[in-house]
Amino acid sequence: MALSHLLKFIYNSGTDEVIRRGKKIHAIGYVEFIEHDELLGSVTFRVKDDNYSTYYKVYVQKYKDPKGLSIRCSCPYNLGDICRHEAAALLQLQELLDKNILGEKGVVYHQRHTVVKMKHIDLKTVRMLTDPDAYTKAEVFLRTQKANIVSAKDERLEAALDMDGTHYPIVIQKNEERNFDTSCKCVEENHPLCVHKVILFVQLLNAYGPNYFDSIRNWEKEKNKLLEAYGYSTSDAGWEKKFEFAYKDGKPFLRVLDPTVKRVVPVANAPRPKPEARPLVHEEPVEVSVIPSSQKIGIVFNNNHKIFPGFSIDAVTGESMEDGFTGKVEKIDLGKYVNTDTMAEEESSLLQQLRKFHASEINKFISRNSPFSGIWENIIQQEDEELADDTKALMVEYMLPKIRKIFREQQGRTPVCILPRGKNFVT
Repeated sequence: MALSHLLKFIYNSGTDEVIRRGKKIHAIGYVEFIEHDELLGSVTFRVKDDNYSTYYKVYVQKYKDPKGLSIRCSCPYNLGDICRHEAAALLQLQELLDKNILGEKGVVYHQRHTVVKMKHIDLKTVRMLTDPDAYTKAEVFLRTQKANIVSAKDERLEAALDMDGTHYPIVIQKNEERNFDTSCKCVEENHPLCVHKVILFVQLLNAYGPNYFDSIRNWEKEKNKLLEAYGYSTSDAGWEKKFEFAYKDGKPFLRVLDPTVKRVVPVANAPRPKPEARPLVHEEPVEVSVIPSSQKIGIVFNNNHKIFPGFSIDAVTGESMEDGFTGKVEKIDLGKYVNTDTMAEEESSLLQQLRKFHASEINKFISRNSPFSGIWENIIQQEDEELADDTKALMVEYMLPKIRKIFREQQGRTPVCILPRGKNFVT
């Protein structure tokens, strides 16, 4: 089935990030329908942002005309043709049109192919999309009879139903949008779901639950990963007698039926065989960065930064004393791998905490949570440019609790120093 012109507009005009976040806003119910002018073909929505408690108005004009369609949002986004709020509003508009809520006249449904917009089998949605008499008739039918399941695999179900002396083949399958494509040969034109499709949906819901189609999804890769922990795979004969899979929130979970089956030792933890003796071959020495166990990690607040917050948090290592270091002190590059095998557990834990203050980790947090989500890392910030207040607030939100945690846990154990402006590390 071809996409509607509204959905085509979203996919042709929006970036991947805009489309993803627009779907998120729509899915969690942040789009509110406000006004509809049928004569002018305009609709107004109130949309809440997915990151902030901010509401924007989205105005859609000439939504019936693919060539004259125009859309405007009150948000400041100007990096693309449409923003995430406009994408969410168009998705909501398409849903209203599909459900005939906007009062469109003359809608005719062809049961050979109708789309039901629900992610799992939802009785409320099924009842809303069918005639009340048809739903009652379906309930009466299921008291004594049921549809015959012909095949069920890869999220596609084929069934046959004999009713009133007529044979009806029915197909229900998940589409790329994770909704249901449905097909039946009957001639119901007033509702998206005919009585035969309703019978099959209700039968599946009663017998298998709302997530039935997830259970017939091709989970081969995920199942083998779960079985691997016990040394089995789906290609082994008789594995079904020892295990079974249950589905929760659409995902497979493994149940062990045979109490004699135990987990195998992971390869990483298995004892290593002794290497075979080999003739001596001259090889160039390989330099490995190792911090000796006698050395201690310290924290340095480096004030040589012009961009907010005006400092960075670095890690150094050196020969430890009771209240600091003695001798040579070296800066640790937190952006590179450091071998911690010879370090004490407390030092290794501190190093992992300090890694969170690396610029790349801070940028990831801002990229996920700022209005420039998805493109923050592509914005080049000059030293003489002032950061936006929202960005400063996000940096404080990220860094402050982590700084407090380190000082609370490391107080009295870890040397801390402040590097004044204009001073560099001396090694």
